[in-house]
Amino acid sequence: MNYDLMLEFVKEKLEVTDGIASKNPLHNFRNRYYHSKRVYEWCKRIHTDLECDLEVLYTAAIFHDVGRGSLKENHAHVGALIFKEYAKNHNFSEEFTNRVYDLIEHHSDKNQIKDKNSSNELVLLLEADLLDEEGALGIVWDLMALGKMENKDYYDAMEALKHAKHILKQDYMVTPLAKEIWEHKKELVRVFIDDLAKDLFLEE
Repeated sequence: MNYDLMLEFVKEKLEVTDGIASKNPLHNFRNRYYHSKRVYEWCKRIHTDLECDLEVLYTAAIFHDVGRGSLKENHAHVGALIFKEYAKNHNFSEEFTNRVYDLIEHHSDKNQIKDKNSSNELVLLLEADLLDEEGALGIVWDLMALGKMENKDYYDAMEALKHAKHILKQDYMVTPLAKEIWEHKKELVRVFIDDLAKDLFLEE
């Protein structure tokens, strides 16, 4: 499998459909192509806890958000159709195509991560998708968004850390390695928020 070729296709498709940057003016630093690359890398990092078809997993990771764009349709369904056309043009087998198609089609339903009927590939894809832009990146996200607002100061940062904080109340992960990484991200956010409060003399 030529994953670099797939990544290049996804990048070009997202550019054509205006799907790379977030439509939220405070979040236009978010890049769906880079997100897709990172989800692919997350899959490579965490797959060891479950037996799976790596070619199916990696391909689905690369294509999972290719349906993002200016259209208001379900991006998972659109992305699955885009992949199906790509697979046809590259002579992928019907079985492989259908398995990747199903992963892309269902990757937005995070409830399936703990469904016993979910395939190992779907569990890992969902974990990888959720792991991205959390922890350190979650903090950076919130502070970059804050930087786009006018007349803000250090004290506003504490209120702005809404995205970063949400991880503290969530327990999505299933596989041991993903759980370990998730807990590390939670602890990083917790320590950062505590230290910021102390530096601003906001602690009780």
